[in-house]
Amino acid sequence: MGKCKKRLIARAKHEESQFQMTRGQALDFVQQTLKKNPSSIPARKIILLFGLSAEELSESGVNYEILRSLDSFL
Repeated sequence: MGKCKKRLIARAKHEESQFQMTRGQALDFVQQTLKKNPSSIPARKIILLFGLSAEELSESGVNYEILRSLDSFL
């Protein structure tokens, strides 16, 4: 492994401002993103990452039509 790659890995391990998201923040992000663009790929990735259910999404305010379009995902 090269020096540059080693430095990047070491910096990522010791960096304090790593990306962290709670389940509530994930629900808010997905709800806002799907409202703007129902076929949003980042929103689908967050749904899979957190294992969000259709019930949780509907309680957070996602429309029924959008939930039906995500049937294969949920």
